[in-house]
Amino acid sequence: MIGQASSATLGDSAQSLVRRYAYGGILLFALLVLWWGVEGPYPLEYVSNGLYVVMLALIIGLEIWIPYTPSWGDIRKASRADVTYFLLAAPLDALQMFLLVGLVAGTAQYHHYIQVFDIWPSGAPVLLQLLLVTLIVDVAKYWYHRWTHEVPLLWRYHSIHHSLDRLEMLRASYFYPIDIFLTVGIGTLAMIAFGVGHEIIIFHNVYAGITGLLNHSNADLRCGFFDHFLNSIGHHRAHHSVGLPGSQSNYGSFFNLADRMFGTRYLPEDQSSFEPLGLDETYDMPDTVLKQLAVPFRWQRIHRAP
Repeated sequence: MIGQASSATLGDSAQSLVRRYAYGGILLFALLVLWWGVEGPYPLEYVSNGLYVVMLALIIGLEIWIPYTPSWGDIRKASRADVTYFLLAAPLDALQMFLLVGLVAGTAQYHHYIQVFDIWPSGAPVLLQLLLVTLIVDVAKYWYHRWTHEVPLLWRYHSIHHSLDRLEMLRASYFYPIDIFLTVGIGTLAMIAFGVGHEIIIFHNVYAGITGLLNHSNADLRCGFFDHFLNSIGHHRAHHSVGLPGSQSNYGSFFNLADRMFGTRYLPEDQSSFEPLGLDETYDMPDTVLKQLAVPFRWQRIHRAP
């Protein structure tokens, strides 16, 4: 009995430590690995793909071990739509990178039409470049994300993502294909406009993808200090809530600087629950991928006027 009590105490202590420090630890670990990928002897594409696989396994493990809301579940509760959207994300991202980076790199004589500012500090330390590029992309993505909520035509596509009534890592890619293509594409175009190098673009996009996995996860991670300047898990759960001010707030991708600047940051003091999540009762969103792909064209049947 004493041994069991001791084991339980150790287990609780380990969970407490992980809850408190894992969020920052994961972000720091991913940052250092990608930095090594840029500076090290191996192609960044190989390093980033390996890191992504490790992150998937790690976050799945955390969701199972320390779930934020047990009823939300984890990968074991994944639906066919969850898996389909998740599998679609990689080829869409590859296509976007090919179109916006590969073709642009092969047509250098036309760069002056895309590269608006020839001021990028390519000789600066890699981490400084990443900080600068993240700030630039955050502002660009902030406005696109905000418009997907405020412009009716864009909301028809983005509402698919907000139909989620529970959050877990596998659902980070639950987007209408056009929506995710534009989200990543707008950020990439912003980087190209400033003359950002190919490796820094990959660095940023992979790091942004990892933060997206974390912020959609059902792992009970306490962000603490990071809540002050990152658009952390709590911010994003509030963004997916129904009825909280956060559902019309927290549009930033990584930092919450743009939300602070434009008055749209929201994080309640009590982060123990953000339910219910999803869309309100005026929506009748289908739950299969094929029917969801038709949503923007059948909008009158999907959304009833309140």
